[in-house]
This record gives sequence, C-alpha cells and structure tokens, in this order.
Amino acid sequence: MNPQGDIIDDLRLLEAPEPWRVNYWLLGALLLLALIAWWLVRRWRAGRREQTREELMQQAHEDALAELARLFALIDEEQSRPYGIESSAIIRRYVESRFRLAAPQRSTPEFLKEAQHSPKLTAEYQALLGEFLRYCDLLKFARTFADRDELENLHAAAVHFVTETAPPPTQETAP
Repeated sequence: MNPQGDIIDDLRLLEAPEPWRVNYWLLGALLLLALIAWWLVRRWRAGRREQTREELMQQAHEDALAELARLFALIDEEQSRPYGIESSAIIRRYVESRFRLAAPQRSTPEFLKEAQHSPKLTAEYQALLGEFLRYCDLLKFARTFADRDELENLHAAAVHFVTETAPPPTQETAP
C-alpha cells in the first residue's frame, strides 16, 4: 500500500523534460575559438611550407655547385660530350628545384618557351640559360667537340648561373 504522497512523486517522473536550451553566448565563444584555432593552424602550416621551400631551394643551390665542381674533372680529360650531357642535367635539375619549372621533362626549346612566360626567371637569366643549354645540346647531339678553353667557359657560365640565381638567405641566418 502506497501512501498518497508517493503516487504524486511517481507521476512527476512522467512529465516531459525541459526543452534543450541553446546558450548563444557559449555557442558563439566556441565558434570563435574554433575559428582562431583554424587560423593559427593555417598560419603555422604556411610558415612550415615556406621554410621547407626555402630549405629545398638552398639545398638545390648547394647540390648544383657541388655537382658542377665534381664535373670539372671531365674538362681535364677534354670529354666534351659527357660534359655537355651532365652539365645540362645538373642545370635542369637546379632550375626545376629552384624555380619550380619542369625542365628535365622538356626539350630545350619547349623549356625556354615556358621560361619566357614565367616571372620567376628574369630575361637576363633566361638568355644566359638559353645560350648555355643550346651549347650543351650542340655537344650532346651534334657530336661536336669543344676544346679545354670552351669547356672552361661553359663551366664558368654554369657556375655563374647557379651563383647568380642563388636563393636569398633565410631569415634565421640573416643578421
């Protein structure tokens, strides 16, 4: 036997719950925090991408100079055709890494045409690069031979191109 008070308490449990109320201030604060977090993550990722890109450009510069120094041995042996093949490949890889132009997959005229439309290479460097690659093509395909002086001039032009187009120093190493 239930006393009368217990029945009323049991009936209160059958009442509909209060509707869920939206706290607009809390919702706005959470949305603002989410936007701030999204913006900070994007900014952090962009900074990392820029740092990585600068490191890759610097590494491409150093690698090209090291490979050209190693390649100088072919000049001593006066092997003009292998020198033309190797030096052209080195400069093409450097241009691809440094300026993000698809150099190795294209012929010299196709590449130079693309470089003309690119704001990344100035007209002076385009001319220097074009002259260098055309001479390398002569050594590679026309079976012409160059003497030591011509190979040294070609080598100097390659080193000059790489040193002149060196990436600017990173902000960490700059004074």
